[in-house]
Amino acid sequence: MPASTDVHEAPRPHPLSHEVLQGGLYADEFFWRDHQPWLADSGYMLRPRYRQDWEPSWLKTKKDPLFCEDGKGTLRVKVMDAVRTSDGRVVVLKQVKKSYTPDEEEMNRLFTQSADSQNHVAPVYEVLQSPLDEDIIFLVMPYLVRINTVKFATIGEVVECLRQLFEGLCFMHRNHVAHCDIHVNNILMDPVPLFSELPHPVRLYKSYDFKRRVTQHTRTAHPTTYYYIDLGLSNRCDPPGASPLIHVSIGGDRTVPEYKDPSALRDPYKIDVYCLGNVIREEFLEEHDCFDFFKPLVVEMMQIDPGQRPSAEEAFARFEQLRASLTERTLRSRVIARGEFKVAGLYRACRHAFRTLYWFATGTPALPAPHGSL
Repeated sequence: MPASTDVHEAPRPHPLSHEVLQGGLYADEFFWRDHQPWLADSGYMLRPRYRQDWEPSWLKTKKDPLFCEDGKGTLRVKVMDAVRTSDGRVVVLKQVKKSYTPDEEEMNRLFTQSADSQNHVAPVYEVLQSPLDEDIIFLVMPYLVRINTVKFATIGEVVECLRQLFEGLCFMHRNHVAHCDIHVNNILMDPVPLFSELPHPVRLYKSYDFKRRVTQHTRTAHPTTYYYIDLGLSNRCDPPGASPLIHVSIGGDRTVPEYKDPSALRDPYKIDVYCLGNVIREEFLEEHDCFDFFKPLVVEMMQIDPGQRPSAEEAFARFEQLRASLTERTLRSRVIARGEFKVAGLYRACRHAFRTLYWFATGTPALPAPHGSL
């Protein structure tokens, strides 16, 4: 009689898994599917892909999943869009592990409670406790998009964007909070003014229901608001004037000079100043030919020695002086990408000239300040 062997069969993949079904769910997506019934009871409806009764639409057609709305997942595994059933508004649910970022909820509540117009931290509408994992909460936040989703049309649009970012950073520091993780992916904007209708989070050229193509507006004609997100690494500490030195977790911008010695105590406010300077350098100075006037300020903000960097308030004051020195002609000038092809540039220049004439005629400001916040 042959010896028996203890064979453990590998668990079979779920019928809706991508291992079985083309366009199916990946492992991280099942987290959202498992939470969907509870989220619906809590007033938040996920897209059809994550519902318990989901039947992939392409199975009854010859369509490729790539061209179907329910074939689209999410850009970030811990962030999901949902419709708030009470008013039909699209919001974002951010999954937060309390043991990893224990202060994130408190930090967000601190700024959500402030109605100050200088506050540029994205608000949190509600906090939900997962019924499946005591360590997980969900932050319900506005649906925002990255700042480079829509191209900047004028220098004035960029200047207004940076004005809001400096203003928001100073507001955080005045409230004794250092963000500690500023980089371009943690700076978002309200998409509502800039699109003909709310875009799909994965395919921004399509409507949220995936039925129509959306068109984009300029910030000059339709001003928007910019926000800092992700306070998971933020710190509450002594005022900036006290130059506090604390242990700071390494954030997304790995170029920060202070990160070379992980054990050293650091001034978190000066790290914020460096990181905002680096955002300006990477997103505008390196990518375009028309922002050289920002270079001296960026060089100051990115000094290797943090003691040589200005405070956020000092950097903002220098920025405001720079802004005041720019003529209306400069502010209305077209943003030119580095290495732009001449033929394309000629077409864009002509289009921009006609658009600028219209703005002059209608008295549209060169600095597109938003009319309100979320």
